[in-house]
Amino acid sequence: MKTANKNYPYYNHIYYQNLQEMILENYNNIPNKVAFSFFNGDELVKKTYKDVYEDVFALSNYFYNMYNNKHIGLIGENSYNWIITFFSIILSGNVCVPYDKDIDNELLTKQIKLSGTKAIYYSRTYNEGINKLKIKSYPLEDISSYMKLYSKKNNKYKIDNDKDAAIFWTSGTTGFNKGVLLSQKNIMSNIYGACSLFKPSGRIVSLLPFNHTFGLITSVLKPFNYGKEVFINNSLRYVMRDLKEIAPETIFVVPLFVENFYKQIWKNARKKNKEVLLRNNIKLSNFMLSIGIDMRKKLFKSILKEFGGELKYIICGGAYLNQTYIDWFHSIGIEILNGYGITECSPVVSVNRNFYKRSNSVGVPIRGLEVKIIDKEICIKGPSVMKGYYNDKKSTKAVFINDYFKTGDLGYIDKDGFIYITGRKKNIIILNNGENISPEEIETELLKDDGVREVIVYEKDNKIIAKIFPEEEYLKDQDYFDKLMYDYNINKPKNKQITMVLLEDKELPKNNNGKIIRTKAIGEE
Repeated sequence: MKTANKNYPYYNHIYYQNLQEMILENYNNIPNKVAFSFFNGDELVKKTYKDVYEDVFALSNYFYNMYNNKHIGLIGENSYNWIITFFSIILSGNVCVPYDKDIDNELLTKQIKLSGTKAIYYSRTYNEGINKLKIKSYPLEDISSYMKLYSKKNNKYKIDNDKDAAIFWTSGTTGFNKGVLLSQKNIMSNIYGACSLFKPSGRIVSLLPFNHTFGLITSVLKPFNYGKEVFINNSLRYVMRDLKEIAPETIFVVPLFVENFYKQIWKNARKKNKEVLLRNNIKLSNFMLSIGIDMRKKLFKSILKEFGGELKYIICGGAYLNQTYIDWFHSIGIEILNGYGITECSPVVSVNRNFYKRSNSVGVPIRGLEVKIIDKEICIKGPSVMKGYYNDKKSTKAVFINDYFKTGDLGYIDKDGFIYITGRKKNIIILNNGENISPEEIETELLKDDGVREVIVYEKDNKIIAKIFPEEEYLKDQDYFDKLMYDYNINKPKNKQITMVLLEDKELPKNNNGKIIRTKAIGEE
């Protein structure tokens, strides 16, 4: 057993050059092992690695014979058909363009035009919106019939690992989404690098949307690389049901999930009049851990059962996560491994490891990536870095410096290689006296307060303003937040003091990855 917080060697595994190699290897070695499972109504359906191989072989024949190096759209809820279609489009020599299932038709039309998408494969759930578009469209539910059409024709595409494979859209928290162009080399190198830092040993439940690289590459393709079963959750309404039913060892989430899990646990405790007992058990658990005794499974059995009873790891990324949550879940027996990624890096840059982590950090760089701080900005070099923004040479050129991709995130690296993020370059507040203020620095401190659920800090008329969405019991308590502002300001230099706190009565606007859309939140669009 490895000792916590000591560095240890990478996990060894095969470096697949492309998706076909990965699918074929698992078919040859573990054909009858379950690759994917999902509910079809009340029926639990299981697909083996043999099923995946045969389905991708047949469907890629269809795409190869239907299209020649075309950009093909993919939209719908998470599903087995979605995954198989993604594999098949790429392995037929075409380019897959995943779209957000919650996208409005105006933005979808713009993205279709920008990406040069020639046809869309969609879930019938989105039939009405898709039919309004002037583009050829085909239901994902019918892929079995597409397979039969070309089942006897071979896919003769010779794989080029450097060729364009997929276009993923950036999250667009401060402006219009850009199309990030990735090759199979980009994707496979990221799978290899991240799998070298973390190795699952049980089931995975995939909760995040597949149109994002974090949801697809991290929580689907990386477990697939290790030959692990991935359960596909297709609706957030069934998250707790699926966790309880499937009993995963690992889940991959954005901070919004962690925060909601935390709130639900306390809500249940209050409902059962066990709030005091839970607080006391957490204190006891922390004390026993400090003297080398682990009682967490016994003390928190009923809570852990709600997550299936086997959950050990939550891999979290996509936005800022307060260290308080990480420490709290550690107390009850679930390790949150905070990480950092960006679509342009396919997506994982770093992650805390099972037995090697640092508080407040986003972990160590994945195998094969070089991370460097240039003018306080986190910059990345390596095979995971994108080919560029599709059809946008100007924007591509602007984000590179000496072969390093400029992430736009500010941070530093400690002596052991752990990365710490201090803010976003675009969000920096520049006051008229020339002072530079990172709003995230202030937000991080305010989020520690029990009354603050969400916060965004910005500048208006040379004054620093904090817009807060409070916890329910503090919704109309302006005096509480005026005091919070006073307490915050008292030990801060004048340039970092908050001038005003504005209370919101509803959640701040977010994209479907849980990130606050700053421009909308502060009323700039």
